[in-house]
Order: sequence, then C-alpha cells, then structure tokens
Amino acid sequence: MLRLLLTLVALNTVLLGLEIPRFAGLAPYWLAWEAVLLVGLFALLPSGRLARGLAWLAGGLLLALVVLALFDALTRASLTRPLNLIQDWILLDAVYQLVTGNLGTLATVLLAIVLIAGLIVVIWGAARGLYALGSRFAGVRRVPLPLALGLLALGLVGTVVGMRDVAPAGTVAPAAGMVQQQIAAGQAALAENRAFRARLQQSRKQAGAQPLPGLAGVDVILGLVESYGVSAAFDERYAPVIVPGLESIGEELDAAGLHVVTGVLEAPIAGGQSWLAQASLLSGLQVRYAGHYDALQAEPRDTLVQDFQTTGHRTVMLAPAIQLDWPEGRWFGWDRIVDKHDFDYVGPPFFWVTVPDQYTWSFFDREVRPASEDPVFAMLALVSSHAPWTPILPVLEDWDAIGDGAIFDQWADLGPAPETLWRDFDRVREYYAESVRYSLEATGAYAARFADEETLFFMLGDHPAAALITGQDTSWAVPVHVISGDPELLEPFRARGFVPGMQPPSEQADHGFDALRLWLREAFGPPVGPD
Repeated sequence: MLRLLLTLVALNTVLLGLEIPRFAGLAPYWLAWEAVLLVGLFALLPSGRLARGLAWLAGGLLLALVVLALFDALTRASLTRPLNLIQDWILLDAVYQLVTGNLGTLATVLLAIVLIAGLIVVIWGAARGLYALGSRFAGVRRVPLPLALGLLALGLVGTVVGMRDVAPAGTVAPAAGMVQQQIAAGQAALAENRAFRARLQQSRKQAGAQPLPGLAGVDVILGLVESYGVSAAFDERYAPVIVPGLESIGEELDAAGLHVVTGVLEAPIAGGQSWLAQASLLSGLQVRYAGHYDALQAEPRDTLVQDFQTTGHRTVMLAPAIQLDWPEGRWFGWDRIVDKHDFDYVGPPFFWVTVPDQYTWSFFDREVRPASEDPVFAMLALVSSHAPWTPILPVLEDWDAIGDGAIFDQWADLGPAPETLWRDFDRVREYYAESVRYSLEATGAYAARFADEETLFFMLGDHPAAALITGQDTSWAVPVHVISGDPELLEPFRARGFVPGMQPPSEQADHGFDALRLWLREAFGPPVGPD
C-alpha cells in the first residue's frame, strides 16, 4: 500500500505539472485522473515482459508530455500564445539561437544537460514505480484485486469526464487535455494555413508594384523599436518610465519644427519573431507564423519595397541583429541590406544586442542617406530593447562623437550580467522599461535632428514584449508615431484616427500591420479616376 500511494502521489504530481504552462503557475487541481488510471492498470498486471514493456511505454509517453509542457511554457512565455506543434516545430533553431544569444553556448549546453538528466529521471522513475506495482508472479498480488479494479474503473471514468470538461471540482485529466489541445490546434493550424495560401492567391493582382507619387522626393523611414507594445504606455509598471519619455520626445520634435501623430496597429505576433512583423508591414498581409512566411516567399511577389522602387526611391534595410546568411531578406528585393558585418562598428557588443540603437541611426545618416542621390525608403530593425535588457545606455547629445562606436567602450561592463539580472523578474521588468525608453529616446532624437519637410518618419513597435513582461492577456497592439516637418503628410493618418502627440490613443487596434501598405497606396498613390 505504501508503494501504491507513493507511486500515485509521484504520478499525480508530474501530471498536474502539465497544467503549469496554462495557468502560469500551480493549477487549482489536486487530482489527475490519469494517475489513478495508471496505478489501477499496473496493479492488475502480473510481473513479466508485458508489464515491463508497458511500464517503459508509459514512462516514454509521460516524458513526451513533460517535454511538450516545457515547450508550451516556453512558447507562452516568449510568444504569448500556446504551443502549436504544426506551426512551431520550425522554430527550434530560432529558440536555440535566442537562448545562446542571451546565455552563451556553454551555459546553454549546461542547461540542456541538466534538463535532459531531469527528464531521464522522470521516465526511469515512472517506469520503475509502475512496474513495481504488479504481481511477482501470477496469482500473488501486491495490491488487492478489488482495490486495483476500483482504481482502474475510477481512473477510466474520471479521465473520460475530464476530457469532456465535466470533471468534479479540483480534478482534471491533464494528459488527455494536452493531447486534445494539440489536436484542435493542429486542425486550426491546417485551416489557417489553407486560408493564408488562399489570401496569397486572391491578392496576387493587388500585390503588383504601384508607384506612390505623393511621396516622390520624400525620404520614408520606418524605425522598428524592439518589444515596444501599447502596454509600455498604459501598464502601471512601465508607464511611469515610458510616458515621460514620450512627452519629452514630443517636446523635442515640436522644438525642431516637426509634427507628430500617434495611432495603434495590431502586430501579428508578440514576444518575438520580428521578421513576421516586418513581412506583414511590407507585404500587406498579416503574417503570423513561420510557415506563412515560407509560403509568402515561395514565389516572387511585390511588396512596399517595389512600390517605392517604382516611385524612384533607393530601398535599404538595416538589420544589425543579422549575423548569418539571410536569403529571406534578399527575397524582398532591397537595393541594399546592411547586416551586422556591414556596419563599421568597433565598439563592444552588449550581449544579444550587437550595436546600440543610437549608433545604428548615426550610421544610417552618415553612410546610407548621403550615399543616395534619390530619396530613400528605409526600414531599421532596432535591437537595444531586445532581451536581456542589460546594460542601459545613455543617449549621447553629441551625435558627431559617435563615429565608429568606439565611444561605447566605456559602457562595456555597465550594469548586471544577464545571469544575475534574470534571477529577479521584478528587476528584469525595470530594465525592460528603461531599455525601451532608451530606444525611443534615441530614435526620437534622430528624428528631431535629421527629419524635415521631405521626411515621413515612422517610429513604431515591432511587437509587444513577451508574456513574462506584459502578462498573457495583454493587447498585441503597438504604438505607431508618424513624424514629419510637413503636416500635410500626416493628414491621411489623422483621417485614420491617429491623434496629435506621442501618447497612443487606445490599447486596442482596429487594424493590423497589413493595413499600412494599403493606407500608403490610398493616400499617396495615383489618383483614382472615375469608373
């Protein structure tokens, strides 16, 4: 009986642990019906090859569920949504790159070893505990037959009713529920993938390049601030840092004779995968998953890049986080892509952040804009507000002193190391807010210094931060600040509900990133003649 109780408690604990990702903590349950079912089943089996094989099978299935729960927890924490195996298996390499970028290769390997060792203990302990419940030989039972049959029947009924969401309060069938969730998510993913491919086909004609004569001769610049969602301006944990920064930027822009309006758009993702946000803005399609990104790039297709090329702009993408070959970026047809290796930066890297945002803006104005006799259409994927959010740099007043970035050496050892900072999540959130403030102020300072009447400047978030920062139910909207010395260039955005100043008007968005291309075409494209 002691062995039965210990096995039941151990299985119950592990199975209830499968619910932790869904509740972001301990679940409000005390009993997992599958634990009762397994204990009852193995208490009926005589010892032998069959029982041993089934015990290892049960341990293997339990191991698979634990791994699935770990990935579900990682997905919810980083992408603010549940795991979807159909959509997310392709992200394994990106997860590895993210973890190694923040923790380093050695720490990542050590973490993997500890994790694998723990999982091996789970499968070994489960298999051994279940097998030990059986009879030593037929006819001699460690667990009385009526008790074994009762546990089996109770566990079976409980699991069935748990799958139908009618289990008694405090009880659950977590393993069955997880399998059901992935089946439903897979079916939804297949339907969503079909719908996305259909939208690709339906929008093929509209995707053709269209000139934007209303922006001829105007530099159009998109500065994407990493992890900047509306919660930064509305959440009471971050607003005391962000809102005064936005007000200061507004005053700086006003002093420079510039105008600004602000609205919100819903990002296609949250927490990560910035390339999907970029693809959505450029293509006019809301690209939510890596598979959709692959489908988008399966054949040639015009985007905003070709719209501006047709208008007479030189198109440039600055991506300081890109350090490897990037064929996906070349698909967009940029005239020039500036990755990490193309900058003349000699300053220190700041963990995942390859170069500070202020340096990126300085390089852009020093090496990119003057290099073109034509107006530019540029997208800058800024990185300073990317995790691990340490150190926090100051915005330098003397832009001429930035040069090749050697000036940033003095902050190489500033602030805590990530492995120290991330032991305290409250402190992590403080550093997140400060890093977003830095990126916004560096971007706003650039606009105030270098934008004019022939500039249409967008400062917007690429996506909200991860659920660790925002919470699971936070809006996926991001602020969109539109700046220009020519107020007429801002009128189309006022008509879309954008309001004067830097404060976002709402936490919810009526349109997604896919709307921007259509808006630019409608506002600045060729006049539409009578039917």
